[in-house]
This record gives sequence, C-alpha cells and structure tokens, in this order.
Amino acid sequence: MSTLRTARNVAVLGVLALGGTALAQPGTPPSEYRVVCGKECLGQFAERFLDALVNRQPSRVPLAPNVRYTENGVELAIGDALWATADALGENKLIFTDPESGGIHLYAGIVEAGLPSMLAARLKVENRQITEIETSVLRREANDPSMARFAVDRPIWSQPVPPEQRVSREALIDIADSYFEGITQARGDITPFDDACTRFENGGQMTLATEVTISPVQRMTCQEQFEAGMLIIVTSISNRRYLVIDEENQVASAIATFDHRGNLDAVPFGNPNNVSPAGQFSRPFSFLIFESFKIIDGKIRQIEATVMSVPYKMHPGWPAD
Repeated sequence: MSTLRTARNVAVLGVLALGGTALAQPGTPPSEYRVVCGKECLGQFAERFLDALVNRQPSRVPLAPNVRYTENGVELAIGDALWATADALGENKLIFTDPESGGIHLYAGIVEAGLPSMLAARLKVENRQITEIETSVLRREANDPSMARFAVDRPIWSQPVPPEQRVSREALIDIADSYFEGITQARGDITPFDDACTRFENGGQMTLATEVTISPVQRMTCQEQFEAGMLIIVTSISNRRYLVIDEENQVASAIATFDHRGNLDAVPFGNPNNVSPAGQFSRPFSFLIFESFKIIDGKIRQIEATVMSVPYKMHPGWPAD
C-alpha cells in the first residue's frame, strides 16, 4: 500500500500571535514551553484567509514573504485569479485543522463575478504566517442547485468521537489510503466502511441517495460500490498526500490525482467484473481530488470531496511530503 507521511515542521521559539505555531522536530518530546497554534488558532487563520480572499485584500491575513499559491495546479501570484474575482462567501463552509502540522483543509462556497464557485483549499501555518496555499476552484453556472449541498457542515463532522472509538494518526492516514487502494484494486474488502457511509462530490450525494431521479449506482452504499468494482475506471491514484489530520475529530483530509487511462486492458489488479469505460471515461484524463473522511471506530462514516477534471496524469505542483 502506498502510504505517504507528513514531515513535521522545524520548531520556532517565542510566543506567537494567534496562539503561535511552534512545532517540535521529529522525535523531540514537547516541553511545557512549547507554543502550538491549536484548533481555535488555526480556525481563525482559515476565517481570515477567506475574509482576505473575498475582499481582495491579501493584507488581511498574515502571509509569509515567500508564500506559495497554486490554483488548480498552477502556481500564481497572490492577488491573481481567484484573489481578483472573488466577491463574497457562499452559504456553506467546512474547516478541518491539524495543530501538529499547522495544516488547514477547507471547503467553501464562493461568489465570483456574481457566479458561484466551489473552493477547496489547503493552508499551512508556520511561525504565525501562512506559507502555503493550495486551491482547487470549480466554477459553476448560475443557479446551480449543487451549491446548496456543497460544503454543508453536517453535524456528523463535528460529532465528538469517544476516546475508545478513536484510532491513531497513522491509522487515520492508512484508512484514507485504503479507500484509494479499494478503488484501484476494485475491491470492497480492504476499506473499512460504516454501513451509513455517505459520500458527497461537488455537492452531489453519490451514495445512499433516495431521490427518484438518482441513478441506481448512487443508491448503493459505499461498500457496495467498491464491491461492484465500478470505480476501476480510475486506473491509478497518484500524488497522494495526507497533510491535514484532525485527530480530535477523527477526520483525515487528502489530496490526490485520480487517473483514467480510458482503457482497462492492462489495469494492474485486473478487471474481475468486466467493467467497460463509457463516455468521458473512455478517453484519458484525470481528476484533481480534495477529499476528507470522517472516521468513527475505525470506519469511514462521511466523505466530502471536490472533483475537478485536469489533463491526464497532471502533477498538482506540490511535493509528495
């Protein structure tokens, strides 16, 4: 199984604004003097980032002099692209934080030039400044009904997980990675799903949906979809990164590239259900994915994701760790 690990940041001394962001070096036990940017502190950074974005004023959030910004895999200058077109926040947003890494992973509705967009973003906070901003922006048509279902802060996301139902940081990463392995191996037995697992992609409910117009596939459970092998059209999942792990709320957030080769003649783990790609999946392209998993008692209970079409095997522009 391909499981990546997030490198910890170098420690900085002193009391830092917004609660500080000092992080210990690998293997160094924290002392009573360690100052960490905790969940509330990182949440403030997330809110200030969104405020700066929609007001087109980067100075409203502390940015490092060498802050790096990408939008849809392209490195851009602060002030360009979404920074120049965002008008307001939409109705919904989801924010996940990781005090150990200084990481933030968020989803938010955005209004650009009067039109709705879906924003997924990863931020890194170091030494009381944002040093990394990685975004995916899905630009939608006016009155797109999926905007009302995107980034909804459903109670399940903040539902406390009792200590006896929590797993370790490493286990959260492994469970998220097993989800990607279950897709590429067309297997339903290696990914631990809760029976009530519900997945939303770009605001659409992809499992356990009950609307009359929904396809039979969307009525399935997460487990049933994997067991049916239908997702084998994703021929590889590359550039997997797990940079924001919310241990308290048991949420693992990932960024990866879903590659669709368009031909399943030589997929690594075979095609046991004889699935045939159709439509757009019959030609090469990839998806840039931002995806978060709520895990309870070691099982995936809720999933939120943004899915953007990009060139086949496009690199997202960030290192593996």
